[in-house]
Amino acid sequence: MIEEYLTKVRERCHYNKLNPHVIPAFKSLSDKELSNIQSEYKDTLDIIKLFMNTFLEKSKGIPILVAVTDEKGNIIEYLGDPSLEDTVVNQVGLKKGVQFSEEQAGVNSVLAALELGVPVQVIGEEHFYYFLHQTACYSAPLLHNDQVVGTISMMTFLQVANPLIMASLETVVDSIQRELKLLEKNRYLNEMNHMVLEQSNTGYIVVEQNREIVRINPKAKDILGVSNQNELCTIDELLVLNRVHDLYIKGKPIKDFKIIFQNDQDTRTCLVDFFPFREGTLIQLHDISEYTKTESYIQNAEKLAIVGQLAAGVAHEIKNPLTTLKGFIQMCQENSDSDENLYTQIMLKEIERINQITNEFLVLSKPTVQKKDWHDVRELISEIGILLSSFTILKNVEIQYDFHHVKPIYSDGNQLKQVFINIVKNSVEAVEKNGKLKVSVRSERDNRLRVRFHDNGNGFPAQILNRLGQPFLTTKIDGNGLGLMVCKRIIEEIHNGKLLISNDSKKGAIVDIILPLHS
Repeated sequence: MIEEYLTKVRERCHYNKLNPHVIPAFKSLSDKELSNIQSEYKDTLDIIKLFMNTFLEKSKGIPILVAVTDEKGNIIEYLGDPSLEDTVVNQVGLKKGVQFSEEQAGVNSVLAALELGVPVQVIGEEHFYYFLHQTACYSAPLLHNDQVVGTISMMTFLQVANPLIMASLETVVDSIQRELKLLEKNRYLNEMNHMVLEQSNTGYIVVEQNREIVRINPKAKDILGVSNQNELCTIDELLVLNRVHDLYIKGKPIKDFKIIFQNDQDTRTCLVDFFPFREGTLIQLHDISEYTKTESYIQNAEKLAIVGQLAAGVAHEIKNPLTTLKGFIQMCQENSDSDENLYTQIMLKEIERINQITNEFLVLSKPTVQKKDWHDVRELISEIGILLSSFTILKNVEIQYDFHHVKPIYSDGNQLKQVFINIVKNSVEAVEKNGKLKVSVRSERDNRLRVRFHDNGNGFPAQILNRLGQPFLTTKIDGNGLGLMVCKRIIEEIHNGKLLISNDSKKGAIVDIILPLHS
């Protein structure tokens, strides 16, 4: 096959009227084109240089020049003997960037190896041009995924030509190809590892022995509240992890170590594991925040169920004697004079008030009977205006009203009043003397309206802001944390609305009640 190919090439040289006595003028790539190809082959060239320099070092005394080409026959690198480089490269013009072609080079091993895909040797007079008759050339194709991507060639003087040179070249090229496959496999694994780390729901931090952080994946940044613009340098910058890292360095095993990370935006609960990794440490952060929240909700639900049962029992025990008292007072009222009737009327009114409070207490234990009708929220707030004002007297808090035109909503007026009273009471207790509370009512898009309570107190602590509305969570010394929970239930479950609590960026807290017009 090779002999037949070389014979046909020689015939084409004569057909193309090439002169074997004249050194051809080889075409060359531009410096930019050569640089681009060398950049594309960088990893391949690095491995070729590593193996070929080792081979040349062990072949000292034998004049060998190594040339590397791409898949189009462009010479992109030279290695080896200076005497051959001076003769062939400088005098003949076969320098880096030369485009090997049959029309210019005639019979040559490089194009034969590229076209046939097998090792080829062209020795002495087998070359078409006379200036190459004193050389022996050996070329082997460089394969990648069964495709020829270039060649590696060896050239030496004819007097030192030896079949072992071709055997050595094939062995070295085989080693280079195996190394290239291994490099590609490692690159694939690195990309896979990188993708897994980038997409993982587990946080990973790699810390070197000098305490420098060399790798931190997006999940770990999210847990720690670190932005890409604010990269961490050392483990010492992470105060909580730093203390645990010190324990690990001292020999304490760190496995499922519970740590709570708190930043400006969020609070995260994590289980942390420490593992030895090369000359440093691999830290894993397992975010269990959602699990702990669910667990907390379940615990709170259990507590609430107990409180509900207790509330039902207490209410029942209170209502029984109240019924008896109410009956006796009514009997006394029939037989009493006008002055005594006045007292009995007051007593009956107070008993009815106790009975009403008891009924409201039952909200905790069972669904309340809903009495819905069309109500103007502004009128509901106005109806309890005197009661709201009574909360403000001791602290001289000013309540400002900002009512816009809104449509009536289908709601339970008494329950909404209960919510408004509770929120105003909380706001007044939160502000200092001579503070202010603004109550506004305005329409929203999508057939909704917003009732806003905005005070100028100190706002809520960041660590509990997102947990408000849970039972038994309170900032008051004597509070029980049930008030907001009941309000939240009335707004969200009974009226299909939303209760939103936030802090003002300047000062104070904002409580928004979003209510649909039709519920």
